[in-house]
Amino acid sequence: MTGTTIRDTGGAALPLPFSRLRNRLRRARGILAGLLAPVAAGLSRAAINARVLRQLGGMSERELKDIGLIRQDLFDAAALRLDGDATSLLLSRRDERKAARHR
Repeated sequence: MTGTTIRDTGGAALPLPFSRLRNRLRRARGILAGLLAPVAAGLSRAAINARVLRQLGGMSERELKDIGLIRQDLFDAAALRLDGDATSLLLSRRDERKAARHR
């Protein structure tokens, strides 16, 4: 039967319906990967935030003051939702205090 098989990129002959199925599965895998990438990035960001807050939480008040933070900044950063960026919040608080000192 001519026209019922095609060659895929691997060179193996597949019946036409199976080739379509393979293409659909490849597309579905691409779509799924595109949907899961932001989730993975969010989990990674949450892990980084947790580690930073843990390290800063172990510092004394004087050590925090040396880097331009206060204990309340850590509480505020910890209260952010999981998709919030605690590091950015802490940096902005530090920068605000630094700018206020130089006025």
